[in-house]
Amino acid sequence: MKRGLQIIGAVAVLGLGAFLAMRAWRAGEDPTKVTGDAKHIPEKKEPEKLLREANPLVAPARVTGSAGVVPLSPDKWERIAKIRRDYDEIRVKMSADYAAVGDKFPGGLSAFLKQLALLEREMHADFARDLTPRELEDYALHQSTTGQTLQRRLAGVAVTDEQQRAVYRLQREFDDRFSLVFDLSPPALWERMNVQDVLRQKIRAELSDAAYAAWLNADDPSFGAMRGFAAEKGLPPAAGDELWRIKNDWTLRKLEIAAQQGLSPEQRKAMQAAWAGQIRSRVAVLVGADALAPGVEALAWLPVAQ
Repeated sequence: MKRGLQIIGAVAVLGLGAFLAMRAWRAGEDPTKVTGDAKHIPEKKEPEKLLREANPLVAPARVTGSAGVVPLSPDKWERIAKIRRDYDEIRVKMSADYAAVGDKFPGGLSAFLKQLALLEREMHADFARDLTPRELEDYALHQSTTGQTLQRRLAGVAVTDEQQRAVYRLQREFDDRFSLVFDLSPPALWERMNVQDVLRQKIRAELSDAAYAAWLNADDPSFGAMRGFAAEKGLPPAAGDELWRIKNDWTLRKLEIAAQQGLSPEQRKAMQAAWAGQIRSRVAVLVGADALAPGVEALAWLPVAQ
């Protein structure tokens, strides 16, 4: 329980990650709204069983033949399982506390999400004291939030072990920077999206065209929608890629305008109207003016004519 008290104390002094906020903001949803999933209390399972089922790093019977994965010794396996059990117990308690009070939870949903993000950081630090850097990365590739997200995005895609690790390191750097940020102001969102754009370019350099397309579509399903729309128009996949870039440019510049200081409402509105006109022109040149008509589902994001 000593570890539990230390962790709860550390978690209590910090108020999360803007990932969920950004998703909600993109969809036009209220990022502070408590969903059914947020109220759900995770089922308590034996962490040893969870690790054996989900993580080849700690499953000796499955580690044979796992490319690049270094098997853990039995004593390390036991220490990692014990640490995981301690954190699982704390996570269940935190979830129960949140579910019991809901909106009255101190700091609200954002504070609860920050606690969960900080808890994972603390667990990662505890693992680092028992594992070598390579063992820790092996573990994180399969069990951390970043690693599991990466596994889902690249599921069924042909990638090498080194490609997977390279993408994981890039994504981990991004997540470490933003996982405890819950700022929805235009300047904060603009900074985050700019950094995310750079991240995508770096990941693009690590993966094949097919692998990157799969990864990007899992990150932003509108990418697949743009490609599908281009195909319907008889255009090559590159046209869909460019259409997605136009959509991304629209959002970035819109945030930049909103973040600029010293503009009057009239100036801001004029800049946004001019940018909307440029975006509509680029789309018309790429896929035809008929695509600007209302009701095109793939282009629901397109700004209306002003």
